[in-house]
Amino acid sequence: MNMTDFSRCYRKNSQIITKQLGEESYLIDPYRRALIKLNPVALDIWQLIDGTRSGSEILEVLKMEFEVKEDILKSDLGSFLRELVKREIIS
Repeated sequence: MNMTDFSRCYRKNSQIITKQLGEESYLIDPYRRALIKLNPVALDIWQLIDGTRSGSEILEVLKMEFEVKEDILKSDLGSFLRELVKREIIS
């Protein structure tokens, strides 16, 4: 398993489109013709990725927002960030 660099400030790929359709939120990658449905937590993470916040800073914001054990939250955040990097949605 790859480790997530929580000291890194992640940036969004400028080609990715965020779309709200009713209650549902999606990321659209027109280059790869991919559609990713975001749950509410994933949407919060997406909105926190701004190129200036580190993974650790995002984790701190999420810890204040959600009542989840830190190790579970850190693992889930790390998995999500790694998946977005793998799909070249963030860098």
